[in-house]
Amino acid sequence: MSASVSQSYDDMAERYAEFVAGGLERDANALEWLGRFAECAREVGGPVVDAGCGPGHVVNHLTELGLDACGFDLSPGQVDEALKAYPEADVRVGDLTSLDADDGSLGGLVSRYSIIHMPPTDVGRAFAEWMRVLKPGAPLLVSFFGSLSAAAHGTPFDHAVVTAYELFPAAIAQELEAAGFVEIQVGVIDPPDGGRPLDQATVFARRP
Repeated sequence: MSASVSQSYDDMAERYAEFVAGGLERDANALEWLGRFAECAREVGGPVVDAGCGPGHVVNHLTELGLDACGFDLSPGQVDEALKAYPEADVRVGDLTSLDADDGSLGGLVSRYSIIHMPPTDVGRAFAEWMRVLKPGAPLLVSFFGSLSAAAHGTPFDHAVVTAYELFPAAIAQELEAAGFVEIQVGVIDPPDGGRPLDQATVFARRP
């Protein structure tokens, strides 16, 4: 991912941390998917990663669910905010397309609203990297702003921090299948009242 994304999140690090604070606890849909992810990851065993962890709230939640969780984020400022909020958390600077993890070493991977900052033509690189680091059977959970039509896939929109792209859920599922993932399931909920006019999409899959 680009240096401009890292710099933009550095510049907004404190404000972004304040914006997301407490949001996960109020998001029943996200909590349900994360609970399912945790159950599957425990079956596989081993550490799990939040790729694009931001201010660390998801890493903390996964830890509270009993997982050995760590996070990577391109933005040093976001990592600093995560360590302020969760001093014991294992969060590090890193690129979600090139993770500091051995082949087949992870029991699961979560990435929430991070691939939105990648041009859709680059998403396959991230999926190939995640396939590399996951153990057989390990779960993958990806969330993003879902476009409302296939034609709108890849349309940029004015994100509060830096340019982002709306992604058509079926297209992301196809990319995951092309990367070798199996048991792919797509969940979509309507935009929240007063929020962006984009669906909230989640895709769950497993490494074979």
